[in-house]
Amino acid sequence: MQENTSISRETILDLISEISPMARDYIEKTFGNAIVLYAQSSKDGQGVFLKAPSEDLCVYYAHFLDDSSSTLLNTISEELSSTSASPLELCFNVHGKNKRIIKLIQSKGYVLDMEGYVLRYSASTPFDIDMGELETGVFMPFMRDDFVALFDAAYERLNVENGWDTKSYSKKAEHFCRRLSELYERQSMQSFWYKGVLVGSYIVDESYITDIVVHPSFQSKGYGSLMLKHCICFMREKKGVSDIYLRVTKSNSGAKRLYERNGFCVISHFSEHTYQRKK
Repeated sequence: MQENTSISRETILDLISEISPMARDYIEKTFGNAIVLYAQSSKDGQGVFLKAPSEDLCVYYAHFLDDSSSTLLNTISEELSSTSASPLELCFNVHGKNKRIIKLIQSKGYVLDMEGYVLRYSASTPFDIDMGELETGVFMPFMRDDFVALFDAAYERLNVENGWDTKSYSKKAEHFCRRLSELYERQSMQSFWYKGVLVGSYIVDESYITDIVVHPSFQSKGYGSLMLKHCICFMREKKGVSDIYLRVTKSNSGAKRLYERNGFCVISHFSEHTYQRKK
């Protein structure tokens, strides 16, 4: 790592981890190429602004207890101005509380992709789950339309709130079907049915729950909590995962409350951006 400060490697990784564990993993793997552009380690708190360039991508990270320093903001401004013409894809991941930095980078042409939280489950496994009338089921290609309708409907409100495509699954139905087939073969997804009707599903990837959805027609009936508990047991017993993680958008406060009621705790707050080049 190239650096202009004596801030330690572990301190940097800990600060990046508070943006997200995935960010920490990425920096840990690319640590030799990372460049610290500004750092703070004093009685007023710690903070780091760094970039991790690669062959076709440059990712910036920033996390400060107090982001009001004019020196810090000028450093970020000058760096982003100098790289605006770069051919690389440019991304900027910030701790969600650093509102001044977020305002600055957005003024420089960076567009918000997603703001939210990473939560972790480290408690004991919830045994003796009574699924009631819910039944687990298989995935077969002829079920494609059921799953497309489920995922489009379950994510519709969230997509509208964030300005995202509300028909992303139906527009790529064939690709989605192939992905579900692969996930089912790898025992990385599970579906839940009520009297032959698809109620919900979850998808996992290593130690992460990437999706857990309930059709709006079956929401507010306790099915989300049942599916979440089933997923925790599945990951613990079938996958051997001890700490379980998931991401939730800031706007999806209902889901965040559901996870917290079921033993998940917030461990990081992220705000992810991508540079939007002028056409």
